[in-house]
Amino acid sequence: MKKKGFTLIELIVVIAIIGVLAAILVPAMLGYVKKSKITTANTIAKSVYNAMNSALTDMDSEDIPIKDLGTAISGDLDGATLYTTASVTYDGSSNETAVLWSKVSQYFSDIEKVRDFQVQIEKGGCVAVGIMSGVYPGSYPKAMTVDAYDGVDNWSAASALSYAQD
Repeated sequence: MKKKGFTLIELIVVIAIIGVLAAILVPAMLGYVKKSKITTANTIAKSVYNAMNSALTDMDSEDIPIKDLGTAISGDLDGATLYTTASVTYDGSSNETAVLWSKVSQYFSDIEKVRDFQVQIEKGGCVAVGIMSGVYPGSYPKAMTVDAYDGVDNWSAASALSYAQD
């Protein structure tokens, strides 16, 4: 009478083949995860860029001038306010940066979720954005790449902004 089942050698061979395949595929998949997260951060940076330019256009059409346009505007870590060291002029009753923040929020409602970002404004428009999405940086208009990410140990929104301007 024959017994049904696999021999021990057959099982060891199958396990060895699965182990070899896993050793090849896991590192490749980790690279795709990193690339995907950086691409997502770049997409968020582009959304911030578009929202900022739309908000600045609105402010210009409402005659709300912004001085010292070379200074970067940043989101603080709690994502609730927008601050700048630039001198912002507005003759209305609201704080200028609050006006800018509310206008940016109209165009990009998830801006509160972007916890760390910097925006460079020149000549009345946003010219570059750098963000940190978790541990992954993103930038616009020059998109962050995996090679650039791997080349620097400590990324920040400021360094991503600098990369976007290169």
